[in-house]
Amino acid sequence: MKRFNLTMGILSALTAAACVGEIGGSEEEGNGSGSGEMPPVTCDQARTYTNFGGADLAADRPTIAAGSDRLRIKPFSTLANEYNRALGITGFSTQAYANTFGRPPARWYEEPAASANTVYAAYALAYSGCTQKTSTGADYAMAPSPTVADRLCRDFARTAWNREATDDEASTCATFAVNQTNPADDTRKRWAYTCAVVLTTSGFLAY
Repeated sequence: MKRFNLTMGILSALTAAACVGEIGGSEEEGNGSGSGEMPPVTCDQARTYTNFGGADLAADRPTIAAGSDRLRIKPFSTLANEYNRALGITGFSTQAYANTFGRPPARWYEEPAASANTVYAAYALAYSGCTQKTSTGADYAMAPSPTVADRLCRDFARTAWNREATDDEASTCATFAVNQTNPADDTRKRWAYTCAVVLTTSGFLAY
């Protein structure tokens, strides 16, 4: 449903901007000419913006391929809701890391940027939330094994990324759970570390 709503939002925006062409699709769909090539997306902007001197503010904006503006870091204001959604918990707060994530001043917006500090903070936040998630439930009382780890890694990924993990992604996650968490630790702690790894990927932190 979320993908459907996002797709409809994109289509609505393209329609309003008088765009033609196809974003995505396959070569087999073609453009009706039999060449197998997709027509480029072109848009006639309905509105322009100028500065006080009358210069077009978008004049020096680079032209990029349609659909390439992706993997942007989620703004701090959405993170608390995202952690609660992905972990199925309530009341999880990110306020302790507001400065690390560069929370902008009130009524301002700043494009977030990743750094070593934000990656570390993201893992710390994820581990804190995942500890709450794995504190109950029979699955997390079992020691990681290849079969169980594959299933739980796919569950973590599905809720965090809003898509299914690929076999390679699930295998990497399961290998971490089985081989790179400490067997001497409580099993729920090992699952919390595994969950935190999934929530520190670009699939969760970016959109």
